[in-house]
Amino acid sequence: MSLKKYSKNLLGLAITAAISTVAIADDDANKEATIEEVTVIAKKLSYANNTVDTTMIEQQAPVSSVLGVMDNLPGISINEGDAFGGDDWSTSITMRGFSIDGNQQQLGMTVDGIPNGGSNYGGGAKANRYLATENLTTVEVAQGTSDISSASLDALGGTFNFVSKAPDMEQSTTFAYTTGSHDAERFFVRYETGEILDNTYAYVSYSDTSTSRWSGEGSNGGSDNQHAEIKFVSTQDRLTLTGRLSYDDVAEDNYNSVSIEQFNQTPDWDQLTWNWTGIPHYDQMFAEGWSTLRENTLAYLKAEYDFSDVTTLEVTPYYHKNKGRGDWIPPYLVMAVDENGNPTDKGGSIAGSYGFTDQNGNPLAPADGCTANFTWPWNSGPGLHPACYAADAVPVMSYRHTHYAKERAGFTAKAMTTFGSHDVVAGVWYETSQRDEHRDWHKVINASVYHHFDATPYWTQYDNTFDQDTFKWYLQDTMTAGDFTLNLGVQQYLVDLEKTDNYQAANNAKVNSDSDVLFSAGALYEINPSTEVFAGYSENFAAIKDGVLERDSSTLTDIEPETAENIDFGIRYYGERLNIQATAYMIEFDNRITFIAPGSDTDGIDYTIGTNGTYINVGGIESDGIELSATYQLTDSWQLYGSFTKNDSTYVGDAPGFEEGEKVIDSVDDMWVLSANYYDGNLRFGASTKYTGDRGDAEDYLVTDMNVGYSVEFSGSGIKQVDLALVVNNLFDEDYLSTGTGNGTTFFIGAPLTTSLTVSANF
Repeated sequence: MSLKKYSKNLLGLAITAAISTVAIADDDANKEATIEEVTVIAKKLSYANNTVDTTMIEQQAPVSSVLGVMDNLPGISINEGDAFGGDDWSTSITMRGFSIDGNQQQLGMTVDGIPNGGSNYGGGAKANRYLATENLTTVEVAQGTSDISSASLDALGGTFNFVSKAPDMEQSTTFAYTTGSHDAERFFVRYETGEILDNTYAYVSYSDTSTSRWSGEGSNGGSDNQHAEIKFVSTQDRLTLTGRLSYDDVAEDNYNSVSIEQFNQTPDWDQLTWNWTGIPHYDQMFAEGWSTLRENTLAYLKAEYDFSDVTTLEVTPYYHKNKGRGDWIPPYLVMAVDENGNPTDKGGSIAGSYGFTDQNGNPLAPADGCTANFTWPWNSGPGLHPACYAADAVPVMSYRHTHYAKERAGFTAKAMTTFGSHDVVAGVWYETSQRDEHRDWHKVINASVYHHFDATPYWTQYDNTFDQDTFKWYLQDTMTAGDFTLNLGVQQYLVDLEKTDNYQAANNAKVNSDSDVLFSAGALYEINPSTEVFAGYSENFAAIKDGVLERDSSTLTDIEPETAENIDFGIRYYGERLNIQATAYMIEFDNRITFIAPGSDTDGIDYTIGTNGTYINVGGIESDGIELSATYQLTDSWQLYGSFTKNDSTYVGDAPGFEEGEKVIDSVDDMWVLSANYYDGNLRFGASTKYTGDRGDAEDYLVTDMNVGYSVEFSGSGIKQVDLALVVNNLFDEDYLSTGTGNGTTFFIGAPLTTSLTVSANF
């Protein structure tokens, strides 16, 4: 049975089960009979901001990543390799022309205000590594102008703060099981302790999740994830302590990006294979050889002390440890030499490569006269084709590992006080971190059989250590006079970054990535109790990343940190049934840092790139646009939501790959969302449709999601509630290209129709 037929059959069975029994996605013990008064119009601030509400969380299955819950907010496009977020490699987030993807980290991300340590693939971790969907309360999104206290070195275009749920006051245990398309399976348990000490509450949760890649059949790879969280809150007189620990261990097989021509040929195949052929040039695309392995532990302890009713001090020390690996399987072995041309197993450079040996392991060259241009699915050339060698030649290949490790320790501190018409906040953020990265090449033991590899590498290409110290200070005064509010703020980042090349001291480097003193200002005027207008200005900053120092040829004295100036104008309306927010924005992004790869015109994958290539500043980006969002309480049971985004992002200055005035690669010009949610007694239903416009040569697309459920509550002891929840993503099985890879030529394929069914019980 094909995956598409399987998905549709599962959908039919799931809908039948949902109608004939009980279904709901949420495990709250006491659901209201009518819809909650929730809205994405957030706090009264002088800049654009939105928050994720309950309905947006319910539109995503528990097996999904927490990143996906933001996708319906204005200005934001979330793209993941599959509907369950099972591949960090193919994940991207764009907002107002700024991106988080494999090459760029221009948006800040925190969890309960704790910095995530960067969102990049190598040594970074997005919020889905720290927080399970079941333990998410909301996501606070600041578009353009971020909260001045936000602890991030990436917040050029705004910030995302993922807020974990607080412990319940009553003791309970929740068990949940999810099954779905593409072999999805998830076990989840959460124990709420109730009051364990005086005014002290806690919970502990654990989940075990596995899925298969949707593209391909049989042995086509997938994701396996173990995740645990502990949180407690204790209030003692004027002191409140909040502690949280999360642990995440995941192994993911990646999705591959494709060209538009490849997509048009086979819109449900990402060109990775699922049958081992014994021919390395084909098997370099074997799905289970493209992998991401990551382990993340994050802990914090927040102390909040109220000196008085108007003065509070908050101090939060934290610790984060990250380690992992990224895999590829090049269809050859490399010959490494030192600076004197002698063979080496550490450092040096690549003198050549070979794809076949004789029976004794001696490298073979293609047969004389073998000049035919054989057609390959990815590269062409006779050097690796079996026809160019004797019948008894032995194919060889490598298993290339890039190892990542990172340790961070730091704290945030914030003091808040009120006097007269002034609300003043001042704070600092300090962090020290060390990141290690090395790449080694392992010999595949028998390439004709499988990709099992020798645990001892035959060559370690490079070994680098990056030490970084970050200090930020900020001060903001918010002044109120009647219906008018004015805030003024200043902040500064002091960042020192040092690279140690553990093989060649000559490549050691340091860079100072301090910002200027950055100013922000905003004004808000309350026209009447239901209507307010606002305007905001901020100077944003992103420090030079340690990835820049990876490249030996980057001229650090010529690289400057990235900066952005954001201006927002907007209006908010809060009615009895209707809430609206409209924002116009203008952004100037300067000193954009771009990687120029060596041999960028190479056809196919260049596995040999190590620390060569360079980073340069290449002008900037100008963005302007409008964002609209609204919720309307049609009846006590029906709620409608919509958002609209019009964005124009263009490059400033010429640089390799683009010219002045061209559209920013992968930026989205037009997006809109329409959704409806229905609650009646224990029954609930939701449907949401999102339109995403053209992104360069990638065509626009329309995707619809649906969720339905019913909850049964029980009185007395034992089971308190049983829920059954159905979530359907891409209901009409739209074929589309989701996000690009930053080069404007290849894109990841959007996930097909995907269903999941969750049964949960609360005791």
